[in-house]
Amino acid sequence: MSKEEFKIKWESNDNGGGITNDDMADLAIEWGLNSRPRTCRIEQVIYSVLKHAETVDAEEFRPKLN
Repeated sequence: MSKEEFKIKWESNDNGGGITNDDMADLAIEWGLNSRPRTCRIEQVIYSVLKHAETVDAEEFRPKLN
């Protein structure tokens, strides 16, 4: 899925257009953001995918530093 297709689907409704965490991990690999996203915190993977796709709500998903 292209960044543009992802962005349209993600922003299509309040539930992220039905995109799952597995979809996010697969996109992180496909887009070259992370070679092993399933070994990382899912919050970081989601944020990196949203940021890369330039979604309007990406910053809402920025992981909190602990």
